[in-house]
Amino acid sequence: MSNEQIPAVRPPSAGDRSAPVVPSVAGRFVIGLLLLGFAGVTALFGPMLVMAGDSCFDGDARAICSLGGQRTVGTLPVAAGFAAAVLTIAGLSSRRRRTAGGICLAAAAVLPALAWVVSLAIVGA
Repeated sequence: MSNEQIPAVRPPSAGDRSAPVVPSVAGRFVIGLLLLGFAGVTALFGPMLVMAGDSCFDGDARAICSLGGQRTVGTLPVAAGFAAAVLTIAGLSSRRRRTAGGICLAAAAVLPALAWVVSLAIVGA
């Protein structure tokens, strides 16, 4: 076989774009279940950090011993868990998977994590 018989392969042009990578339906389903589970665990077990204030005494200067600290630790995880669940469902049902759906799913992962960080900071301070 000579070189004349081999068809020439053209290099890809600059305007050539490959198809965008779109997650599969099963992958999105698993990600959605994990995010909903994280939101549920945050909403159910996050408020239990209020029990860290049981050892408070009169004049205690810790953040968990104040009324505002206890309210924040009690309500922030519930609100973040609810918002994360709504964002997960909105992200999974979005037709614009690459933009709006991805932003909703990313926010659904960040909100409960942020609620845990803030609650644990109040409890540990």
